[in-house]
Amino acid sequence: MSNTSSSIPEALTHMLNRRSVPRLQEPAPCDDVLNRILSAALRSPDHMHLRPWRFLKISGDDRFELGQLFAEHEKYKNRDYKQELIEHAKKKALRAPLIIVGISSYQEHPNVPKIEQSVSTGGVLNNIGLAAYFSGFGTVWRTGAYAYSNIIKGGLGVSEKEDIIGFLYIGTPSIKHAKPIKVPLKDYVAPWPLKT
Repeated sequence: MSNTSSSIPEALTHMLNRRSVPRLQEPAPCDDVLNRILSAALRSPDHMHLRPWRFLKISGDDRFELGQLFAEHEKYKNRDYKQELIEHAKKKALRAPLIIVGISSYQEHPNVPKIEQSVSTGGVLNNIGLAAYFSGFGTVWRTGAYAYSNIIKGGLGVSEKEDIIGFLYIGTPSIKHAKPIKVPLKDYVAPWPLKT
């Protein structure tokens, strides 16, 4: 293992250029590629090997059913809704050819609180996004009200003891995006103890 800046691993170079891609189209990863992506992503840190997660794959016409759940949520939330709002909600499920729903499926353990299990699930979902990016695809992670909606949770079969951590939309970028803006380390990382 080298410690010189001239030997930056290819994966790290990819990570430096990763960005969310909100406009996605066909194709999504084929089954073989997706299975490799998911297998690699499951290597996320997991305290006590609880594997407190599960994931739903939604694609093809099944996305219309997800869109219907989005619409039902909007109808419940907005009693005086307009039809345009409902149609817009339905289309949100069609923003990518594949959606992975990350679910924290909490396990009882005296040394592993729920927050750790949520973070672990998020780690897998993030790894899926990175692995998809390394494989030539784009992703965007969405949460918002849909992730916390009892209507949507019920429709997806998410129990009261589980939480939706996010919806990861995956596909091929429909437009070329500029490279991401560099994030200055000094704004977010500091040595400790702090010098006074």
